[in-house]
Amino acid sequence: MGNETVINPAVNASAPTEINSDVIAEYNRQNNIDADEVAEIAAGTIICDKYKIQNQLEVTSGEADLFLCTDEKTQFVAKIYKRKFAIKKEVIDALLKIDSPYVAKIYTTGTYRGYPVEILPYYENGSLQGRRFSEDELIRSVIPCVNEGLHALHEAGIIHKDLKPSNIMANSDGETYSIIDFGISSVIDNGNTVLVTKTGMTPEYSAPETFKNLFLKESDYYSFGITLFELFCGYTPYANLQPDEIEQYVSVQRIPFPENMSPLFQDIISALTYHDISYRNNKNNPNRRWTYEEVKKWLDGEALVIPGEGIGNAGKGMMPVYQFLGEDFTDPALLVKAMAQNWEEGKKQLFRGMITAHFKTWNQELARKCLAAEEEAGRENGKDDIIYWKLLYQINPKLKGFYWKGKTYEGLPAFGRDVLERLWDKDKSQYPFYNSILAERLLSQYVLMAAPKNEKLKKAAEAIEDSYELEKNNGTDMQRTYFLMAYTLSGQKLLLLDGEQIRTVGELASYMRTVLAESFEKFEALCHRLVDYDGNLDFQLETWLLAIGKQKELDKWRTSMNE
Repeated sequence: MGNETVINPAVNASAPTEINSDVIAEYNRQNNIDADEVAEIAAGTIICDKYKIQNQLEVTSGEADLFLCTDEKTQFVAKIYKRKFAIKKEVIDALLKIDSPYVAKIYTTGTYRGYPVEILPYYENGSLQGRRFSEDELIRSVIPCVNEGLHALHEAGIIHKDLKPSNIMANSDGETYSIIDFGISSVIDNGNTVLVTKTGMTPEYSAPETFKNLFLKESDYYSFGITLFELFCGYTPYANLQPDEIEQYVSVQRIPFPENMSPLFQDIISALTYHDISYRNNKNNPNRRWTYEEVKKWLDGEALVIPGEGIGNAGKGMMPVYQFLGEDFTDPALLVKAMAQNWEEGKKQLFRGMITAHFKTWNQELARKCLAAEEEAGRENGKDDIIYWKLLYQINPKLKGFYWKGKTYEGLPAFGRDVLERLWDKDKSQYPFYNSILAERLLSQYVLMAAPKNEKLKKAAEAIEDSYELEKNNGTDMQRTYFLMAYTLSGQKLLLLDGEQIRTVGELASYMRTVLAESFEKFEALCHRLVDYDGNLDFQLETWLLAIGKQKELDKWRTSMNE
């Protein structure tokens, strides 16, 4: 237990560990394991009544064998345990109730020849093992996802007990991450957060209390802190120590940070790996390890006390009181968020010099940024909004969400979903708003700030903006660009026709057959709505087909139309 569960071997390949075969045989005999009985499953075998085995994944796992399987449409992973009593029923029951994009979903459980089976998602992008990230990437994507994933687990009463990079998977969108591998997880018993098992824990990531057989929610967050250290540095702070040495070290020492790690990032790792848990239940005591709420506040830019550094640390990041719309602000990050949500008032106070004057009394760097924005606005007529937008993200690089002219979205996917729903409702009131975003090319600029290494998203954003420029120059209908923006950003793969929700080309064909059976006239009208007399596709249909990966088929159809 505690070995890596790496879903995609092409992304995360590693040499298997050599272990004495006699020792394995004895362990298998004692634990009712017949490795050959589990591992030798022929391609085409049906398990759990519907999943067809494709091939075994070549990964190193002491607890289970992993197989790629399908249900005819989708790829999954079948995790078949090597011990007949490996899975804790209470953990499985709790996991089945979780509905979070940041926790790997268990689709089905069952048995194969008496051995437990779990059907899990197939993560084609692999785990985070061996990968490195910049601080900005960790702050904008990894930390929020893992924090929400741990929160979902803890709310369900589950303590993971083995969080590390190999147990965090990259989702297909390239932006979000999910926690996997609950083989040694435990369920909190009757509200008691203390557990007394430590089977399979990975010492390098383990909190001090776990060496004394105590597993808490805070223990998962300690592992989170070590994981962040490794994702930034490429190694753990205790990589070359033995378990007993690690136990002695973490109880008395603070983590040694490299010189290239910023004080800001050192703060969150220090807070997550604070060794003393004496005051963990006293929310008013700053000397306790951070968990969900503190990480969430830190991501929102709030200035927090770092445990172990004294009450005086509360002043770090504080500024003299600035009153904005009747509320007092002593944290620039919170002020920026309020300015983003109250766009016109924020612009007024900035360009009248009020924000700059306030920052001059406290932070000259922020004051210079504000003054530069004021001067640029004086030179560039009609550019106040874009200048203001850029400044907000300069003042607070951790500013989460997509803000524009007072509207707030959690990110581009949320913006895309809102656009799509309004298009379905035939709501044209937001068209000028969309045009202002596209004209300023905000989408690609936001991607450069929020996900600078996501080349796929960057190219998609640029394609949307290029489409807008083309439609604008040609004087044609912008709805194609709006639908393209909505489907691309939201990740939605749903076509809405006359109230019918259609997800695949097969479902579309079935719906059209139903309409034809009802009335030829209705069928003819539907056909002409989807493809007009000039051979132009309906905007929604075209962009939906692109969203579900039918680019080649579209190109082939267009070629045949032109022949």
